[in-house]
Amino acid sequence: MTGATARTGTVESSGLELHYAEQGHGEAVLLVHGTAVGRELWREVSSALGEEVRSIAYDRRAYGDSGAPEPYAGTTVGEQTEDAAGLIEALDAAPAVACGHDLGALVALDLLRRHPGLVRAAVLIEPPLLALSATGPATVSALREAIEAGAREAEDSSAGAVDAYLREMAGEQAFDELGADRLRAARSAGRAFAVDLGAPPTFAFGRRELRAIDAPVVVIAGSRSAPIRREVARALADLLGSATLHEPDAGHLVPLEAPEAVASAVAEVAAQ
Repeated sequence: MTGATARTGTVESSGLELHYAEQGHGEAVLLVHGTAVGRELWREVSSALGEEVRSIAYDRRAYGDSGAPEPYAGTTVGEQTEDAAGLIEALDAAPAVACGHDLGALVALDLLRRHPGLVRAAVLIEPPLLALSATGPATVSALREAIEAGAREAEDSSAGAVDAYLREMAGEQAFDELGADRLRAARSAGRAFAVDLGAPPTFAFGRRELRAIDAPVVVIAGSRSAPIRREVARALADLLGSATLHEPDAGHLVPLEAPEAVASAVAEVAAQ
């Protein structure tokens, strides 16, 4: 997140220091990044949101300058959600719109579900709810095999694993889309990356519970993303009581490829 009015800081949440950056003024939008890429994922989205929105992007635990417990060997969606809830409270940002990508989309959905006083609407970008697809287990298995191969074949096993993940999720173009700085940060976040891989299955949900959510929600999947990502997004949008589905011209890294589409979705749910 850049710009003359950008403000950075650290707050304590769940006993950890979480680093954040914010810009603009008005209704708060919490931007929650996914696996491998930290808060800088949202640079273009924050610019697209403009100065009339208070956009807050933070590094989840163990990313960037944010802390993590020692040892840090596992996490859950619920744990990540409590981190985010504490951040919203510490920054007096409630009620916020939560916008999350990948694992961050599960955090945003969990915030909406368990902390309705803090979050009143959500934008969910490519949420990894692979249990909604019959091919989910095979997809997870193939991803893990690719990551393990990448780690084995690279001189730096941690960076090789991250590269394999990005290639599998977003294609070879992901490296150009991220750029040198964001790619360097992703490769250096090996501990957070490894822990994140086990988090999506910890999101326990009931279909009836999801149908009961009546807050404004937009679910986004890139029209050029993998078929299972689009399948899952459509299934989730059908389950959520008041959700709409957007499919902008993008791959998995929608915040980089279609930031204006993300900003438009935020404006859509904020207006409801």
